[in-house]
Amino acid sequence: MMKKLSNGIPAACLAATALVAGTMALAAPAHATAHDCQQYLSNRGYSLTATRVNACATGSGGSWVDYGLCLVRLTDSGVTQSHAENACDLADN
Repeated sequence: MMKKLSNGIPAACLAATALVAGTMALAAPAHATAHDCQQYLSNRGYSLTATRVNACATGSGGSWVDYGLCLVRLTDSGVTQSHAENACDLADN
């Protein structure tokens, strides 16, 4: 027979809920994505052209080649070097 607490909720349900909540609290924070790269550019006044959106997507690939392509494509599209570096860093994390 399942043990119940005074409010009628089975103790096993509360234990399972606590376990799931604890696991979610310990999960690693989300990684930055191409969307973060795009948002960064947009927040700095750049229009999100297809070239820039694709550059951010490429930058999220995780390799140094992808990062380099992101950087070159953004700077070639008129993004300043420092903004391109920050945006590609966000895509790559």
